[in-house]
Order: sequence, then C-alpha cells, then structure tokens
Amino acid sequence: MRHSRSQATVLKDRIYPGTDESSVTVEQLAAAIRAATAMDIKEKVRVCDTIHATQPNLLASVLALRSFGISMPTIEIVLNILIVLHLAIVESGQVLAIVTEDDQDRELSRYTASVKFTDGLDAASFMRSLEQTTAYRKERFLFAYVLSTLMRSGIATQKEEKAKFPMLAAINLVNCIATAKRLQRR
Repeated sequence: MRHSRSQATVLKDRIYPGTDESSVTVEQLAAAIRAATAMDIKEKVRVCDTIHATQPNLLASVLALRSFGISMPTIEIVLNILIVLHLAIVESGQVLAIVTEDDQDRELSRYTASVKFTDGLDAASFMRSLEQTTAYRKERFLFAYVLSTLMRSGIATQKEEKAKFPMLAAINLVNCIATAKRLQRR
C-alpha cells in the first residue's frame, strides 16, 4: 500500500515530532553567543544563578567535572557552553521542564551507545550516524555549536582518558535540552 506524501509526513511527525526544524534558530543562537561573549564575570554568575534555579541538574553536571580531575579552564569552557545554550533557549522564548538526573542518565546512555556503535566507521558513516542522534534531529544548531566549541577548544582532540568527561558532559547538555519537555512559549 502506498502512502500519499501527506500521510507519510504525518506518520514521520508522529514518530519524530519537530524534526524538520530546530526549536532554536541560527539567529537566536547567534544572539546568545554575542550576549555571552559580551558578559563580564558578574553577569555570567547571574546567568548561572538563573540556571541553578531553573535547571539545577544541568549546572550540577558541569560543576561535577571537577570531581573527575578536570581542570578549571576546561570546566569554564563547558560552563560557557551551558550559558550559551541557556541564553539561546531564553532567546527562543521557550521554557523547559526541569531536566532530572534520570533524564540526564537516559540521554547519556543513548549517546554512549551510539558512540560505541560508530567505532571503526569511516568518516562519512560516522557523520551519517551523528545525523541520527536526537540532538542533531531536534536541535541541530545547538548541537553544531557544542561540537564546534569542543573542537576549537581542543577538548574533542585530547587523548587522555579523563578528557572524555567534559566532552560527554557538553554533548549531554544539548541532548537533554533537545529532549526536554517544552512547558510554554513566552
């Protein structure tokens, strides 16, 4: 039985709701990046206070990196990623439900399973597998920003074993944001 194009689209939307567009636009992300770049330390502390009030588990996941022996400069990079992601969500007018520790564990498990799957893949196959991740499908601009920041900072290319923790934490931030329930739009 052949489905018409509209039936196929309806079916796809039921399986993968919101996959055709990110909830945060490039313009909103760019505004968030500009705002975060212009902030002094006191302004960043205020944003972190807001994040603590609205998404305490996301902030805790970044701060917990210290317990894995991650340096403060590296933690600052991941914290800046969180600040930009938060500002982008605010800029988009969305309000997210609180991301729980269970949500974080679920998304981290999903991501690490997909990474294990990609071991040994060529570059093109690896890129296709990234396109299947929830963050890529639902928040592709935020995901691209996180990957770009990890690459530019050198975090993604570090060879030591503990270097995986800040990378996993940063990617898990965007995965959790991508799957968080939207409470309302402002």
